[in-house]
Amino acid sequence: MFLLSLARIFRFAFQSFLRNIWLSLVTITIIVMTIFSLTILILVNVVTDQAVSSIKSKVDISLYFEAQTKEEIVIDTKDQISKIDHVKNIEYVSAAVALERFKATHSQDSLIQDAVDEMGENPLGPVLVVKADEMNNYPLILKNIKDFKIDEVVKEIDYDDHQLIIQKIELISDKIKQFGLFLSITFTLISLLVVFNTIRVGIYVHRDEVNIMKLVGASNWFIRGPFLVESILYAIFGCLIFWIIFYIAIGFINPLVSGFFADINFNLISYVLHNFWYIFGFELVAVILLNIVSSAFALGRHLKV
Repeated sequence: MFLLSLARIFRFAFQSFLRNIWLSLVTITIIVMTIFSLTILILVNVVTDQAVSSIKSKVDISLYFEAQTKEEIVIDTKDQISKIDHVKNIEYVSAAVALERFKATHSQDSLIQDAVDEMGENPLGPVLVVKADEMNNYPLILKNIKDFKIDEVVKEIDYDDHQLIIQKIELISDKIKQFGLFLSITFTLISLLVVFNTIRVGIYVHRDEVNIMKLVGASNWFIRGPFLVESILYAIFGCLIFWIIFYIAIGFINPLVSGFFADINFNLISYVLHNFWYIFGFELVAVILLNIVSSAFALGRHLKV
């Protein structure tokens, strides 16, 4: 009996869905736009976090020594720096390794390669690469290096402050997030209103069937069931259509993202495929709940049972 009632509820829901096909398509379109704005918010957060993390990982203080500097001096300097607060790690790069890295970096520049080969001997000295535990502690470490007179035994200290770049990325991200949040709220409200009115139209179209069901003693949930199922169908079709379109479009979007963040090892396609069920599940549940809430209001107000 229960399965029979459930089958009738689904059949009634599909009939209503198809009978008002144009209104159904409008409702699904609004839901697709709502999911689009939610997805943009999610991806902007991910890309921004990846960009900031990538930049932070590349920040360091490099201490360059003269080519003739003895290894004992470099090791002693390393021991001194290790005693400074907030120093997370110190990498010792020998002169030979420094030359290999230099050649690898300029592997496409034949003039530099030829110039290094003509010198005969290694023109580079050893390097100490210092990593801080936190981004904001680099200025403090630099101050301590000068206080300990460490800067007097090195040829050059190189520190690129990426804080300004990070702030710009976060500023752009915040603007996009604000716009995305505005779109999400706007489309969510529109979606609620459209589903609300779609269910109202369904109630009006099926008013004769509803009255007959009431006369024969159908339960309140049996009468409400098809309209709730119909609202769930809108959510399911909306999510499926959006992700089919997005899956096709992501092939064109990924090169743009990769080009904008050229130095960041982030692949949008890989991220979406790896986290698809989490994102899809979250959006599907969220839209279903919104549609059920909207439908419940429409039913409670316009279906007196």
